[in-house]
Amino acid sequence: MTRKDYIIIAEALRVSRKMVATDEMVRGIDDAVESLTINLKTDNPRFDKPHFVAVVRGEKDLRSRPKGNR
Repeated sequence: MTRKDYIIIAEALRVSRKMVATDEMVRGIDDAVESLTINLKTDNPRFDKPHFVAVVRGEKDLRSRPKGNR
């Protein structure tokens, strides 16, 4: 997968997380993110899970890069 693919996935999850109505739904999306990141790390050993999760949660800009990958 490319960086562009990771951005598309993170954006979809970020938007979904903002649009849900309950905390339970947010937890469901967070659980999906947790499962997904395991697979993304398997696909790419350099995948930065904490950075990806921060992007999904809106804590970092969608186009930001992990510190070690500039």
